[in-house]
Amino acid sequence: MAPKNVAIIPDGNRRYSVKAGLQLPQAYSAGFAKVREALDWARDGGVREMSFWALSLENFAHRSLVERNIIFKSMARRIDEALESHEFTNANARVSFFGKKTVLPKSLQTRINALEESTSGNSDFQLNIGLAYSGQDELINASKQIALKLKSGEITEKQLAEMDEKSYSQYLYTTASPDLVIRTGNVQRLSGFLPFQTAYSEYYFSPKLWPEFTQPDFAAALAYYDSTERRFGK
Repeated sequence: MAPKNVAIIPDGNRRYSVKAGLQLPQAYSAGFAKVREALDWARDGGVREMSFWALSLENFAHRSLVERNIIFKSMARRIDEALESHEFTNANARVSFFGKKTVLPKSLQTRINALEESTSGNSDFQLNIGLAYSGQDELINASKQIALKLKSGEITEKQLAEMDEKSYSQYLYTTASPDLVIRTGNVQRLSGFLPFQTAYSEYYFSPKLWPEFTQPDFAAALAYYDSTERRFGK
């Protein structure tokens, strides 16, 4: 059975630039192009929702201004292309961004809002993109929201005591719950990606750097998922 919801941690763009002798902008462009390819692979494989971790909050804080600007310019260019071509609307795909978006450049926030608004009515496919995202920050932010609502009386102590996973998830940056998480780059950890949402996900780690990841590699990940027995803690 194919997973309906797949998340990808596309690791390895910087290492690919060294390996292939490319400048960082070229390597990131190759990475963004690979995302476009992966969306086609996913739809062909029966996947209905995908999530990508495009930039962690830690990387936002620790990478150089030059590298952040390269990433932001690549993202802005990609969003502009999508808006101009109406590619997501033509594919009836909805796009959502999640993370601490307020730290992003205003011009990028404007583009993000425009793409989200232009695709909000689409329903055949869901694409989620994590920007300035940290799982720890997400959980802390959710807890703060709940505490403030309790203090203001918007929720009662009884409602707090009765809160379950579903009601708590409404305070998270995203409610996407992946069946399968793929990480490229020969790294076998999640690094804080969707810690709440991936409680019962299956994990597939590829040695390939993200720009080198191919359709057969994606098919292998789906085949791995098909071979697993999901028990959801039972």
